[in-house]
Amino acid sequence: MTVNDVLNYNKIFKAMIDNNNGISALLKFKFLSVCKQFEPVVANFETVREEKINQYSTDNSDGRIGIIAPNKDDYDNDDDYNKARERYEDSIKKFSDDINELLNSEVDIEIKKIKASDIMDKGLSSDYLVAIYDLIEEE
Repeated sequence: MTVNDVLNYNKIFKAMIDNNNGISALLKFKFLSVCKQFEPVVANFETVREEKINQYSTDNSDGRIGIIAPNKDDYDNDDDYNKARERYEDSIKKFSDDINELLNSEVDIEIKKIKASDIMDKGLSSDYLVAIYDLIEEE
């Protein structure tokens, strides 16, 4: 499974927990258990993402941290602005390349699949069921 898959599944399970008041406490508990399995990967991704943001951050006068596009009004001439714009575009490309490499990397994660009987006809929308199809086991 890729890091991107884990992040997407985590988001879906959290949405099912938060947006479905009609599901049973037991099913919410099972979903929370699945999210718990994702936690280390999600936390590691967030740590690396924050490090990369800091690594590629641009200097700015208002104290914001991030890869921020230069504002033409902040430069005395077009040459300085164009150089800042090139640095910004280079930073964005490097950041994107690093994050995409991370998102596409494979992680070993043991996922206990959810039994079909535990999830079918429990008030979940078909969109959710399709989104987690690979994590549902037949009985």
